[in-house]
Amino acid sequence: MEDKGKNTSNRKTRVVILSVIGIILLILGIAIVSIHGAPLRGSGVGTVFIIIGIILAAIGIIRSRSKSK
Repeated sequence: MEDKGKNTSNRKTRVVILSVIGIILLILGIAIVSIHGAPLRGSGVGTVFIIIGIILAAIGIIRSRSKSK
């Protein structure tokens, strides 16, 4: 029984880390796009960070819902 609990905790940790990285990338992308004096503004990096952040956060949410059932 301890092994199942340990694996569940490990999977849950991976989902949380994936979601947190997605949210951080989303916030970073929004900051790059919206801050007027940002050095990477206009290069497309902010848009890429926003897209990757949304995808990672969505994958994390979907995996957490499927693992909980």
